[in-house]
Amino acid sequence: MPPTELDTRNPKLETDLKEIAQDIVARAMAGGATAAECVVREGDEFSTLVRLGQVETLKESGSKAIGVRVFFGQRAASTYSSDFSREGLDRMLKSALELAKITSEDPFSGIPDASQLGQLPGDLDLYHEDVYSLPGSERIDYARRAEKAALDFDSRIKNSEGGSFDAATGHKVLANSHGFVGEFRRSYCSVAAVPIARTEAGAMQRDYWFSVARTLKKLDAPENVGKIAAERALRRLGARKVKTAHVPIVLDPLVATSILEHIFEGINGDSVYRGASFLAGKLGEKIAGSNVTVIDDGTMAGGFGTSPFDGEGIPTRRTVVIENGVLKSYLLNT
Repeated sequence: MPPTELDTRNPKLETDLKEIAQDIVARAMAGGATAAECVVREGDEFSTLVRLGQVETLKESGSKAIGVRVFFGQRAASTYSSDFSREGLDRMLKSALELAKITSEDPFSGIPDASQLGQLPGDLDLYHEDVYSLPGSERIDYARRAEKAALDFDSRIKNSEGGSFDAATGHKVLANSHGFVGEFRRSYCSVAAVPIARTEAGAMQRDYWFSVARTLKKLDAPENVGKIAAERALRRLGARKVKTAHVPIVLDPLVATSILEHIFEGINGDSVYRGASFLAGKLGEKIAGSNVTVIDDGTMAGGFGTSPFDGEGIPTRRTVVIENGVLKSYLLNT
């Protein structure tokens, strides 16, 4: 097989993706680029939604994509494609080389120094083949069992927006003109239920619960997911408005996600650079309570934000963002 074509059924897929990425980088350099990097991704996805015991949606798909970034000094351009034919890759690379010659110069552009490149050693527990080990009927049964457990939990659970089961795998390769070539695979699976509770007076409330893991072995039983989803929906019944008051607030753990999103929007290097962040210019200042510490850690085994290297080919690291309420770091690329 030529290095610029891809057959997703080829058992040597990993080698092929590496060859493709390295070939694109080499061709970019031969085309006059002063530096280049290429990323290739492929993956598979399964998703089903069961509502009131019947399959409502079922999706199974595969995907692949490739992107190249080229530099002419301090000018850069990126192009992407899902066409892995020789002609498709030629068009992608030709467009990147042409665009890079006419873009504005950026004094901070470029790929990392070779001395910075690398990846974390060892198995980070990111990929498990068992997420795709179940036949289709058993995947659907995971969703059906979660919904049934919610519906059977209490007579006040009258309806459902469904039970679901998802599974996906992904493979990424990154290569650049400093000789770096890295790859890793990821997997995940999830089961969820969204029941609807109703009072005798007809008032309705809904809630949900889920379990997500990198391996089926760590996924909660569908019956447990359905039970918790039902309990969360039932506890909403009888909710009422309260008068305005100063009172202690207890936040559901799920709210932490939205709080962290606001924090990470504020420490995003691009936003800080443009002066569009509410945390710009506040390094070293106390911005939160002393009991608040936030850490960006891409090194945790099995973590959903973990990878052996980042988007530039630098080993993933642990960065303290806020420590005891004090802003310690922004998150930037090189």
